[in-house]
Amino acid sequence: MLFASFKTTRAHTFEARMQRARNEGYSRGALEAKLFRLALGKVFEREQVLDWLTTAINDGRAELEAQHALVREIETWDMSCRIAFLVAIA
Repeated sequence: MLFASFKTTRAHTFEARMQRARNEGYSRGALEAKLFRLALGKVFEREQVLDWLTTAINDGRAELEAQHALVREIETWDMSCRIAFLVAIA
């Protein structure tokens, strides 16, 4: 019982929230890259990549802001999403 309450408390720490934002950003970026590849195939232009990424980032930011996420969480999610997307596309 003590372990369960400790685990619940720990899940709400700043460090845990930042790690969760990072992991969710990586996951979302990788998913968006996969969808991008499926939609456009192997031939695409830089502008298409940036447009797709901007749309995904804006949608994700809106979701996080609606959930009242901290600004640092949103920024962490944003960068993680961008990194995962661009690495998967390259």
